[in-house]
Amino acid sequence: MASLHKDPRNKSPNFYCAFTLSDGRRALRSTKFSDRKKAWDVCLQWEKAAEEGRKGTFHEAQSRKVLNSILESTGQGPMQSESIHDYFTHWITGKELSKKSSTAERYAIVVERFLLSLGQRAKHPLSALTVRDLEKFRNESIGKGKATKTVALEIKVIRTVLNGARRQGLILTNPAEAIELETVVSHTRHVFTPQQVQLLLTVADDEWRTAILCGYYLGARLLDVTHLKWEDVDLALGTISYVQRKTGKKVTAPLHPDLEAHFLKLAGDDPRAYLCPMLQRRGPGGRKGLSQTFACIMRKAGIDQQKIKGTGKEGRMFSQLSFHALRHTFASALANAGISAEVRQKLTGHSSKHEHSKYTHLELESLQAAISVLPHLLTNQPGAGRVKK
Repeated sequence: MASLHKDPRNKSPNFYCAFTLSDGRRALRSTKFSDRKKAWDVCLQWEKAAEEGRKGTFHEAQSRKVLNSILESTGQGPMQSESIHDYFTHWITGKELSKKSSTAERYAIVVERFLLSLGQRAKHPLSALTVRDLEKFRNESIGKGKATKTVALEIKVIRTVLNGARRQGLILTNPAEAIELETVVSHTRHVFTPQQVQLLLTVADDEWRTAILCGYYLGARLLDVTHLKWEDVDLALGTISYVQRKTGKKVTAPLHPDLEAHFLKLAGDDPRAYLCPMLQRRGPGGRKGLSQTFACIMRKAGIDQQKIKGTGKEGRMFSQLSFHALRHTFASALANAGISAEVRQKLTGHSSKHEHSKYTHLELESLQAAISVLPHLLTNQPGAGRVKK
């Protein structure tokens, strides 16, 4: 039978509870309370939990009930018992408010599939989630023929959700971190030749010409290009600065003579105006989206997208040549010209070092020297005709 005791050495004002553990051993533990009534309530709950353990009926729900009884007896609120379904749903709601719609939509699809995989277990407390649940979800995705990279991204989303729960103290460990995945082998994008870029410029309209030149001479992503404003361009200094939408990193790059000359022809009086106002209004996806429109420009120029099928039964068609290939072309041209990796990283925004700092004059000179190695594409500019055949 349980009983209360005081520390005979008078080193603590709190009561100690003597009770029998589930394995038959006697224990003496501090209740952390000096109030006899509160200490006795805790002591009785410990004794009850030990008794349930001896009977083999002390499961998670019972332990939560015991702990809540202890908390309530001491004037505290009960433990929060959010279900897996509720926590993941609330997490998605938060991402819909803080992330761009396309990213939030991707997260929502993964979470929906994961909860569907759990079935009735989605109603269980978040702490009941196990490695086996994650393995089941992974194996189902692999069984459907999804590419290894797709499965890895799905597990990464779940891992991110659970890391948030762990930081909040809702779970002690993240079961998603124990999931093993095959090594991802990604398809590499090809690069455009200078002649191919010239063909694209020939068939493109004015805004797409601007976008293509920015992609080729800045290595900027498509959405970064379409959201450039004139206030980002410093024609006096010969630089352009923008914040990458994907990473949040700030990139400052010198203007290639061809790009600078192109901007001088277009420059208006409104610094808040977009360089490509019509393209800025369009999203990347859909039949009339930016990606498909660029694909049409490629076909018009007689350039093959070099489509291949991704890995897995559900592998999607993958274009080895797309607008993003201009970014690879930019980095590849600099590398082939012997430009150091550090300088290339500054120009592409791949490095996080000094991401928000302004470049010194010497740094700009070194970056300008790097940009100058890129071939001229516009036939009416100084240095034109340097494109090697």
